Amino acid sequence: MTYAIKSFNSSGFTQIDETSEVFQVVQTGTKAANVSYVSLTNSTLPSDLFVFGRPSGGGTSGVKYFDGKVSDFTVSGTRYLRIYMTLNQACDYAICQRCSEFTEPESGYGINVYKSNGDLGFTSEVPMFRGIATRSVSLTSSSGGFDSAWYQGAAGSIDEAYVLLGPYIQYEYEQYALQGEKYGRYTFRKAKFDYDNHRMGTTAASFSYDLPRYANVFTRTTTGQKTELMGYIV
Repeated sequence: MTYAIKSFNSSGFTQIDETSEVFQVVQTGTKAANVSYVSLTNSTLPSDLFVFGRPSGGGTSGVKYFDGKVSDFTVSGTRYLRIYMTLNQACDYAICQRCSEFTEPESGYGINVYKSNGDLGFTSEVPMFRGIATRSVSLTSSSGGFDSAWYQGAAGSIDEAYVLLGPYIQYEYEQYALQGEKYGRYTFRKAKFDYDNHRMGTTAASFSYDLPRYANVFTRTTTGQKTELMGYIV
């Protein structure tokens, strides 16, 4: 190692070194209950960012469900960055970006760590997102990658946790026939915060409604790879 410092934990995981780059938290906030999204109009944030969310305040007991996505588009020169999260509950969000995109802090306090190309790789001047658990899932026409307990932690391990927005979206829409009638059904992927048992999971939530008898029968599914990531702000 020619530059910087090297920091690793008792499991041998490298936390900071010359080649790594961490993700720093640049903005946090809360979406109120019964509001669809938070709008950051004309945001100067880069397009290369991660957004994490959770039920507001986290929790120590009970089970809560969460979904969300990010919409980033421009209309007539105006940029609209919207963070959608579970409608019927208050939700916290945290926006993260690569440390190299920061302006170098010059307060005279803390630690700045640089990579060999001169980019900032870590700074102690702003909060950092620390990933704790992740998994990659493949969504297919026959599998939504559901697992109600894909992470099992110790007591308190998910009390303050956030999850990455993006994987918790509409998985499937179908129009089907049953006993001579036609129905439509949406199925969504939801993050399951099981505070009682210190588990993180992904479950399905569906709702159905009546359709005219002449409606077509079909199924439309979201497919592809999704990454689920859970962690904390430190």
